[in-house]
Amino acid sequence: MNPTLFTDVQVFDGTGRDPFPAEVLVEGNRITAVTDRLKRDRRAAARVIDGGGGTLLPGLVDAHAHLGFGSTVEHRSPRRDEPVEEKALLVAHAGRVLLDHGITSAYSGGNRLPGTEIAARKAFAEGWMPGPRLRAASWEGSAGMVEPGVYDFPGVEGRASDPDSVARFVTDMAELGVDIVKLSLSGESAVVQGTSRIVQFTGEEVAAAAQAAQQHGVWLTAHAHAAESIKMAVRHGVRAVYHCTFADEEALDLLEAARDRVFVAPTPGIVHANLHEAGSEPEPGMEVQATADAVREVVPELVRRGIRVVPGGDYGFAWNPVGRNLRDLELFVDWFGLTPAETLRAATRHGGQIMGMADELGLIREGFLADLVLVDGDPLAEIGILQDRDRLRAIMKDGKLHKAPA
Repeated sequence: MNPTLFTDVQVFDGTGRDPFPAEVLVEGNRITAVTDRLKRDRRAAARVIDGGGGTLLPGLVDAHAHLGFGSTVEHRSPRRDEPVEEKALLVAHAGRVLLDHGITSAYSGGNRLPGTEIAARKAFAEGWMPGPRLRAASWEGSAGMVEPGVYDFPGVEGRASDPDSVARFVTDMAELGVDIVKLSLSGESAVVQGTSRIVQFTGEEVAAAAQAAQQHGVWLTAHAHAAESIKMAVRHGVRAVYHCTFADEEALDLLEAARDRVFVAPTPGIVHANLHEAGSEPEPGMEVQATADAVREVVPELVRRGIRVVPGGDYGFAWNPVGRNLRDLELFVDWFGLTPAETLRAATRHGGQIMGMADELGLIREGFLADLVLVDGDPLAEIGILQDRDRLRAIMKDGKLHKAPA
């Protein structure tokens, strides 16, 4: 494979510093030079991509991806109970759509049929099927370990704590081959009204899950709206906390103390979609407005405390389809008050960190993996242009052009 040289680009390198003019050389699947002007002998054999003054970004990372929910901007599905054969096709399709929109890495937020993500992860990594780098996840374990796709969120009252079954679930998912096991530590009012503030697991159960996860080398993710569920997650070493909606002062303090090991994905995309694009007025018990108000208050405080907040907005529902994922970046600016540079750092450098690849992913730096997006324009001046796939002139994953400039 011939080297590729990007010229006449403004490089946003992922650190958050101002973009700078540079030439970027890719050899194999690695960035091998970031320089003012590449020497003639190194550029002779390279394919040259003239950036036309555009912005070169590290590949973008979605930290709460649902490839198996069934809906993309190209295909809408109102159901989520497809048979395994169809689910595998949907996962593959969603992976290609993500890559079309500049998302070169995805950290899964759960899949009813996790084997389909495991298969897709292999195909994407081998390069014979287009899709992002993928961390595959379990189905979303819920109170009493209800079967996949069935959520009633009854809480812990009226049932005995069952740490053995939770540990067995983690073990079974790890043996299946997932990277991540997800637990719904709180309910979800948008699915079962009035349940977001109800804790679904006992501390004993989460401790058992954490022990099993450590034993088998998998990460834990928590769906956690309720303050107590957030605290439970942090105390037991959960790595990624989703939503974090109703965090109180104690929860914020715990997150701050754990900021070197924990990530928070507040998922503004689904909240925005539930408010404005669900096709009907949300019922009061869904707590949609309360969720929006709370998360807009909590996230700036998380950022102020130095907690890594990462984009990923539960995309995959029919009213919030895969392909709109980069709307999260605009919401990070408009709702949470981050600068575009802070937002892009969250989607790149912090994205590489949540993928477990901090030393080789998420920055434009010599030796790093060549996941790159060439943008027509300056997303630091107008973050919303990233939602226009026509403004993404080139998309490279692992040194190979998924999309070349016209």
